[in-house]
Formats: sequence, C-alpha cells, structure tokens
Amino acid sequence: MKLTFVSVFAMAVVFGTFTAGSTATAQTHPDLSGFWYAPTPDISVTLLPGQEISLTPYGAERYKKLDQADSPSYRCLPYGPVRSMMSTNPYTIVQTPTIVAVLNEHIDYRILYIDGKHPDDILDYPEWMGHSIARWEGDTLVVDTIGMREETWLDTAGFEHSAKLHLTEKFQKTGPDTLKWTVTVDDPVFFTHPFTFERNPKRMGKDVRMMPARCADGEGSLENAQHGHQGPEHKNPPKMPK
Repeated sequence: MKLTFVSVFAMAVVFGTFTAGSTATAQTHPDLSGFWYAPTPDISVTLLPGQEISLTPYGAERYKKLDQADSPSYRCLPYGPVRSMMSTNPYTIVQTPTIVAVLNEHIDYRILYIDGKHPDDILDYPEWMGHSIARWEGDTLVVDTIGMREETWLDTAGFEHSAKLHLTEKFQKTGPDTLKWTVTVDDPVFFTHPFTFERNPKRMGKDVRMMPARCADGEGSLENAQHGHQGPEHKNPPKMPK
C-alpha cells in the first residue's frame, strides 16, 4: 500500500479538527478532491486575452533589481498560495462541506473556509498562505485570500508582491480529470491594476505518492546561488511606468 506523505500538522488540521465534516462531500457541488498538477514557472504566459501586467514605479524598481539568486525557495521558505500551485510539485485537494484543504508537496497547506469570514486582525498577523474564505457560485468555488506575507513570490520567474496582495480564485471542474483555475491578482503596491491568469490543472493517477520536498538535509541552494547574472525571466515582460 502506498502512502501519501504531507506535513503532520496539515493532516491533523484536515482529518482531526474537521473530522465531523469530512464524512461526505456535499453532493450538490462538484468534487474537487484528488491529486493535481499544473507546473508553470511564468505567470506572464498564462494571462487571459486582453490582460497585461503593469508595474507601479516601486514595482518596476524592484523588478529591475530582481536577482534569481535571491529566490525565497533558496532560503527554504514556503512558496505562497500562487506559486505553490504552479510549482513542479503536485498538490492534493481534500474537500468537505465546510472546508477545502490544499496540501502541497512543498510541505505547505491552505485551508479554504466555506462561507467563512476573514479575521479582523489578519493584516496585522499575515500568514505564509494568507487567509482564504470561499463560497460556491453554482459549480464554481470562488476563493478570496488576503493577509499574505510579502516574502514569497507569485511565480518562479520573479514577480514579487506586497502584504496588500488580494487574490480572487475560481475553481471549476471542466471534466473528470481537469480543472479550470482562474486567478485575479490585485496588489496596488506592485501593480497599477489587477490582472487575471488561468491554468488548467490535470488530475494525477491514483498511484501518486506525495513526498516532502521543501529542503533536504545539507541544502546548499542559497550558498551556491550565483548572484549578478540572473534577472527577470518572464517571457512577456511587464509594462513599465514611463
């Protein structure tokens, strides 16, 4: 029997605290449960038609100075809610009537509280994955996330964000083994206006095994990173201020 390995704490949250609500998934909504995979290092190539990424003066200054050797992953930091779902590591969704949990192989997790409410002080105590509340609109799960720590990146290629980042996500099942995941990014510190991108995660086989993948013992990425000759790597560079 093959086991799925995720963080002990995440499993405790999902299968301990919410045991009462996990006996069955609400039959009136699509079941999003399963292992999913949608690797995309560069969100600039996933923009919906008519969308553009336009940087503020501050965002442009940070973008010009970006050095891939400073990637948060080299410091073994969590990926954040967006990058974690587009990394080369799979993730699994566990769905109950009251919460939807997203467990990442990168040893991170998100809890989406159905019909929940953001804590009044969430912006004073931001979290790596932020705080997410969700609601069903027909067959689409709409997720609202705020309160994210600003150390994470939006993608591997290097779009940063501030603590004022606001994400609006839509999860829609498009087939037995496919999802449509639409994300609107709103951060007035880095971007002059919101933009929207879309990915189509695919379900992985039943024999998939998730394994912890944040950092191995003796991790040397940070000390071996070469500074100075890696800059922004987006295939569609953002619009810069005049």
